[in-house]
Amino acid sequence: MKKIGLQICLAAILAGFAASVVLADNPTEIIPAKVATLTNSCAGKYYAYAQMTNSAGSIWIKPPTNIVVVSGTLTDMSGFAAPYSSYAVVQKRGTTTFSCGSNNITFSATNTASYQLLVLVTSPPPPPTNNQPLTLHVNWQQ
Repeated sequence: MKKIGLQICLAAILAGFAASVVLADNPTEIIPAKVATLTNSCAGKYYAYAQMTNSAGSIWIKPPTNIVVVSGTLTDMSGFAAPYSSYAVVQKRGTTTFSCGSNNITFSATNTASYQLLVLVTSPPPPPTNNQPLTLHVNWQQ
């Protein structure tokens, strides 16, 4: 897989795992969409994006330290009606590869790494329009 040119973070949700933990910082973020028409090898053409940040404003998110993390799940919880569609994208810091999936992605994770969490909107606007809020969520599993 190739590195994404434009880095965007999205939040994820874990469904059905009792051993899940969310970020201590802010597991759910409502982020203003940035409208941009670009292409990447994962989602193809996309029209807007949103990127999670930590409490210090960095795009690199670390899992919580109170559990031994083995994976994470990132999900677009924006809830727009069809034909809205999105891709959740995760990149591990220091690598040139990323994982992605339609609306959500579960990825391998460790406590020692940082991750960039993005959502790419693959349906043409509207929605979202520039600065329209997207809701991203991330859960970490042990």
